[in-house]
Amino acid sequence: MSNLAEIRLAILQYAGDMRESYQLLSQSGKQLYFGHKYILESTAAIGQQIDEVIFICCKTSSKYSEVLEPGLRAVGGNLDPHKDARRLFDLLNQEKPTHLVLHFPSFLALKWAKRNRVKTMGLFADSFQNTSIFARLRHARLANLLNDKTVDFVANHGLSSCHSLRHIGVRPDKIVPWDYPYETTPSDFSPKSLGTANINDRNIVYVGGLYETKGVGDILNALGALRESGITPNLTLIGNGDLDFFRAEVQRLGLDNQVVLTGGLPNDQVLEKMRWADVVVVPSRHAYPEGLPLTIYEALTVRTPLIISDHPMFLQKFELEKDVLMFPEKDASALARCLQTLLTDAKLYGTLSLNSADAWARLQLPVKWHAAIEQWIADTPESRQYLFQYSLGQCSYQEQQLRSSPVLSPRS
Repeated sequence: MSNLAEIRLAILQYAGDMRESYQLLSQSGKQLYFGHKYILESTAAIGQQIDEVIFICCKTSSKYSEVLEPGLRAVGGNLDPHKDARRLFDLLNQEKPTHLVLHFPSFLALKWAKRNRVKTMGLFADSFQNTSIFARLRHARLANLLNDKTVDFVANHGLSSCHSLRHIGVRPDKIVPWDYPYETTPSDFSPKSLGTANINDRNIVYVGGLYETKGVGDILNALGALRESGITPNLTLIGNGDLDFFRAEVQRLGLDNQVVLTGGLPNDQVLEKMRWADVVVVPSRHAYPEGLPLTIYEALTVRTPLIISDHPMFLQKFELEKDVLMFPEKDASALARCLQTLLTDAKLYGTLSLNSADAWARLQLPVKWHAAIEQWIADTPESRQYLFQYSLGQCSYQEQQLRSSPVLSPRS
């Protein structure tokens, strides 16, 4: 059993500066991304029971170390954790964690933890797909490090992402699916109907990083295809990333009057925009290492119908034309057909909105982010059994099977 008062818990993040999140929350009560308020409150509570919780963010614009409140500190590394081995090791040595939580799969941090015999837990939101020889070799090395006795558990967000860990060779008794607790649920919203507005007055929303591998260009090309048929719905792109590139793409495709890029918005405004929209699109390409994006959970929460790509992490989660519509990755023409179908078929639209509550409920998992950490650091027979019973090696999670092929778009 751990002596809680002596525990120094470091949570290593690639990006996502928790100092900025804490300041925004303190000053305005808002969070830029869902979960930041919950994570900060949870870790502040943990910090009251142990020596200290230290959020270490690698990708920051400067180095800093700042106490947010007693027992909770944020550290900025201003380094690349995949390349700056010496700087990362120096930072970890300086903080002297007894327990290390990895929010991303860092080879260097895993090697450091093994060398220094620091208890480690993975708490990922990533998928691992063997799409090339290089990926298979890299994942074999990663699985070997994660299977080491230094690493007690490897939690991952969602079932499919956990199965991808198992597929690359991580022991199933180590893999624990996790989820967030949700204050807002579909029961807070009524199902939506399509109404009588013209398709050209409809609104589509995308929320996430503005990157090509997230499929943002595919939405723009789908709008271009619809425009050739005289169909001109509006699109709002919410998120940060390659804004200048996609502004240029909007102009190149002649979509200036249809597309708005907002940049990042506070999470409450994101939910409002999703509820306001007629459709939410999640077009991620297979190359993007999705777990299960919170955008999917949030769209289901506000009962706005979803169109998603056939990303491997999205399969075996939904019934097509009952819960969501799905199109093959990179296929802008198929996405255009999905949009046209959904925005003209009132019965289908109502079905997807009505069934969103059941689809959301099927995604829920018993182990929450804070509980995974609390049970792990407690290190009692009961806490170890709690996590072990929900591992892939012990728990028979039931997944909803797709009713039809994901490569066929509606009316194709």
